[in-house]
Amino acid sequence: MADGLVLQGEIETDLSAEVRRRAARTVASVATDARECAELLSMLGLAPNEGAAERAA
Repeated sequence: MADGLVLQGEIETDLSAEVRRRAARTVASVATDARECAELLSMLGLAPNEGAAERAA
Protein backbone atom coordinates (compact mmCIF):
# COMPACT_ATOMS: atom_id res chain seq x y z
CA MET A 1 0.00 0.00 0.00
CA ALA A 2 1.18 3.50 -0.74
CA ASP A 3 0.79 4.76 2.84
CA GLY A 4 3.21 2.16 4.24
CA LEU A 5 0.57 -0.03 5.86
CA VAL A 6 0.81 -3.78 5.35
CA LEU A 7 -2.18 -6.07 5.01
CA GLN A 8 -2.49 -9.04 7.36
CA GLY A 9 -2.16 -11.53 4.47
CA GLU A 10 1.12 -9.91 3.43
CA ILE A 11 2.50 -10.27 6.95
CA GLU A 12 1.56 -13.95 7.05
CA THR A 13 3.12 -14.55 3.63
CA ASP A 14 6.35 -12.81 4.65
CA LEU A 15 6.47 -14.70 7.94
CA SER A 16 5.81 -18.00 6.23
CA ALA A 17 8.61 -17.35 3.72
CA GLU A 18 11.00 -16.44 6.55
CA VAL A 19 10.06 -19.53 8.57
CA ARG A 20 10.54 -21.75 5.51
CA ARG A 21 13.90 -20.10 4.76
CA ARG A 22 15.11 -20.65 8.31
CA ALA A 23 13.87 -24.24 8.36
CA ALA A 24 15.70 -25.06 5.12
CA ARG A 25 18.90 -23.49 6.45
CA THR A 26 18.60 -25.38 9.73
CA VAL A 27 18.17 -28.68 7.91
CA ALA A 28 21.18 -27.91 5.72
CA SER A 29 23.29 -27.13 8.78
CA VAL A 30 22.61 -30.47 10.47
CA ALA A 31 22.52 -32.80 7.46
CA THR A 32 25.55 -35.06 7.14
CA ASP A 33 25.67 -34.80 3.34
CA ALA A 34 23.80 -33.43 0.34
CA ARG A 35 21.67 -36.55 -0.09
CA GLU A 36 20.49 -36.47 3.51
CA CYS A 37 19.78 -32.75 3.22
CA ALA A 38 17.67 -33.31 0.10
CA GLU A 39 15.75 -36.14 1.79
CA LEU A 40 15.04 -34.09 4.92
CA LEU A 41 13.98 -31.05 2.93
CA SER A 42 11.67 -33.23 0.87
CA MET A 43 10.11 -34.72 4.03
CA LEU A 44 9.33 -31.20 5.22
CA GLY A 45 7.96 -30.08 1.87
CA LEU A 46 10.80 -27.60 1.40
CA ALA A 47 12.88 -26.86 -1.67
CA PRO A 48 16.65 -26.32 -1.46
CA ASN A 49 16.35 -22.85 -3.00
CA GLU A 50 14.16 -21.70 -0.09
CA GLY A 51 17.23 -21.63 2.12
CA ALA A 52 19.09 -19.43 -0.35
CA ALA A 53 16.49 -16.66 -0.40
CA GLU A 54 17.59 -13.40 1.12
CA ARG A 55 15.85 -11.96 4.14
CA ALA A 56 13.32 -9.21 3.61
CA ALA A 57 14.75 -5.79 4.40
